Amino acid sequence: MATARPFPKVTGGCFCRKTRYRIETAPLFCYACHCQDCQKASGSVFACYASIERDRVTSIGELDPSLTVPVPGVLREQARCSSCQTILWACGDYSPASIDIKVGTLDIPTLMEPDMHAFIESKVDWVGIPEGAKTCKGDFDRRDAWPKASLERLRVAMQKHDKAMEENKALAEQRKTTPASSDVPEDDEDGADASDKTPTAQSPDEKETDEEFEKRFKETESTLLARLEQLSKKLSQEETPEAAMQKLNLDEQPKDP
Repeated sequence: MATARPFPKVTGGCFCRKTRYRIETAPLFCYACHCQDCQKASGSVFACYASIERDRVTSIGELDPSLTVPVPGVLREQARCSSCQTILWACGDYSPASIDIKVGTLDIPTLMEPDMHAFIESKVDWVGIPEGAKTCKGDFDRRDAWPKASLERLRVAMQKHDKAMEENKALAEQRKTTPASSDVPEDDEDGADASDKTPTAQSPDEKETDEEFEKRFKETESTLLARLEQLSKKLSQEETPEAAMQKLNLDEQPKDP
């Protein structure tokens, strides 16, 4: 079997840079939403998201994302930096198995050009939409808008999530009926508390076979590589985040009298 190339490094993070993340595969779908709710929630004239499976995002920063449970006024579970409170992503619209990353938190957000502009009837007049871009009034139906490969990926992710929830529920019920004196022996690693494990949204621990990885890689690599090719000219003219930080550090160094 041919050796698969590593997936391109696509990273993002919060304002204070203490909470960082890496996406492990191409997004399922990218979209811009011009509805009034997103305008209010984002504090901007529209919001832009990259939908992806929850277990395809890895925490790589000093602080892990802090997950907030929905409360009145907050419609979905959100992941944010516990230091600067930057919202990095929210639970997906279709299933807890997916999340919607805020494209503006990516280090190079130009990589994730929207596949669809939704609620254009609420669009601010002076916001332009690229010629040829797909648009819709109101929300879009993912069954019509998403690529077939993305729909299949979401289906698999939803099945895995539902199975994990059922297993956790069964384990919780078992603990309720198990006497305290019959605790699991210390050398029984399989009895470890599932709550002690790192959340899959931050550190996926599932192992894939070479065949499974090859299949998933081929299905998703072309999507992101196409974006990289389309924007290569733009990126060559833009200053990278690393170069900008280096320049800033040089400017802040004291000069000799």
